[in-house]
Amino acid sequence: MSAAPRFSLRAAVNDSISTGRREEPAVDEAEAAEPVPSLKPPKAATKLRGEGKTKRSATREGARGITVWVEPEIYRMIKLVGLDHDMTTQDVMMEAISDLLAKRGKGRIAKTR
Repeated sequence: MSAAPRFSLRAAVNDSISTGRREEPAVDEAEAAEPVPSLKPPKAATKLRGEGKTKRSATREGARGITVWVEPEIYRMIKLVGLDHDMTTQDVMMEAISDLLAKRGKGRIAKTR
């Protein structure tokens, strides 16, 4: 009478079902040397005016981005101001920046849209 194989936690965690890995069949060295054709060619990003630049919409051409982190309640209030006045968040923030610059004597910015 033979004893049942002992349970091994390591074997259970590292088996093909737990890891999602499949057992790879042995590959002949001659087959391994041949390149496998790709099913789809890699997708290249659209490049404009030099290396490293991707396509942007015309409204962002030459513009720089500014990120501001605000509390959720402030974010909601900004969104509500936009909804009340039929403005996008971009328009609300541009108006706020324009008002700040005018207040500090730096002039107003022209409406971008």
